[in-house]
Amino acid sequence: AGKSTLLKLFCGDLTPTEGEIKRHLNLVFGRYHQHSVEQLDPKMTALEFVPKQFPDVKKEEQEWRAHLGRFGVSGKMQKTVIGKLSDGQRTRIVFAMLALKRPNMIILDEPTNHLDMESIDSLAGAIKRFNGGVFLVSHDFRLIDQVAKEIWICDNKTISTWKGTIQSYKAMLVQRAQDQLKQQHLV
Repeated sequence: AGKSTLLKLFCGDLTPTEGEIKRHLNLVFGRYHQHSVEQLDPKMTALEFVPKQFPDVKKEEQEWRAHLGRFGVSGKMQKTVIGKLSDGQRTRIVFAMLALKRPNMIILDEPTNHLDMESIDSLAGAIKRFNGGVFLVSHDFRLIDQVAKEIWICDNKTISTWKGTIQSYKAMLVQRAQDQLKQQHLV
């Protein structure tokens, strides 16, 4: 319904066919999408891989351990090769890397696809604590309900703002579907 295109325009991966997009000069994006885990080297451990990706970040091993631990990558998980970790555990590594970029705007495209309930709640807490902008594309009502301050609906090639909660939007969708079923039975 245009969500991916909107994100690509927002991030500068695509240029608009009409109009223009203006970004602040100091805007630093942190971006997560469902294929972000593919950037990880399955033969390395998180404790090897993450510091290698950020050679300018000077940290001792204990500091790297603490940073990874804040994202739920702790203990044996830090020294297990990434290829043997679950999708949810690999996702946590990506979030730890995203934080190292020190973004002032985070773009999250379906971030809960490989997360369990505890990880979703943890992500919601991190989003609420983040001192910057968050652009979230998700079908996960649990996450949206916890973090959304504004809800945009992409439908029929348009974007509109929903004035209620995600739960009221869900109720409207259910009612619309029921009304359509009733109409079909009348015809």
